[in-house]
Amino acid sequence: MKKASPTIELRSERIVMTIELLIERIDYRLPGRGLGNTARLLRSLAGEAVSKSVDVQKPNMTLRVINAVIVSAMLGVLMKIGLSYLHALRFSDTYEPFSVLEGIDAAISTVVYLGLLILFVFSVETRLKRRKVLAAVQEMRALAHVIDMHQFSKDPERLVHEELIVIDPTNPDAKPQVDQLTPFLMGRYLDYCSEMLSLIGKVAALYAQNTQDAVVLAAVDEIETLTTGLSGKI
Repeated sequence: MKKASPTIELRSERIVMTIELLIERIDYRLPGRGLGNTARLLRSLAGEAVSKSVDVQKPNMTLRVINAVIVSAMLGVLMKIGLSYLHALRFSDTYEPFSVLEGIDAAISTVVYLGLLILFVFSVETRLKRRKVLAAVQEMRALAHVIDMHQFSKDPERLVHEELIVIDPTNPDAKPQVDQLTPFLMGRYLDYCSEMLSLIGKVAALYAQNTQDAVVLAAVDEIETLTTGLSGKI
């Protein structure tokens, strides 16, 4: 008997644990740096992703009940129309084909309108869930750019070439401020930025692993492309 293939999926608790370990490493190597606060913000977004990714998979029972009522109403209307015309044909002395055609046309129109209403209600549920996910993905996109700003000012070549040190353009007479990081800590700083960018992609993937919504999948792909590109700049 052929064994079923194991399900491959991201484990959200492992992602959160990895972020917490990263925070500990940043606090140990770079205490008091803003990078630690950024990592804590990433942990907060990861915690929200864990709960939201579960919530968006749950059916909206209110909308489902509305759909059930609409379907029941549609079936009731069809049965009533059908029974009415069967009764009219059975007990009527004269057969009027035009009346029958009018009844069929009315029944078809009713079915079409109720069907469109059902599709609309179903689309409302999908759009509400999609809006929640896209808002979360937008926060992760903003965080990725914040991390990029952290690494932007940490150019290792500035430790060797003084001419690369940027002077504040608003105060040309000010003495250039050289970051006091050693080459080793500078390397760790940039490594932490790269790890956080990678983890943002993993957090975003939590929203995509149990959905077939093309819009959500495209948004998550964009986040992964963005973080990969920003990480490649390091």
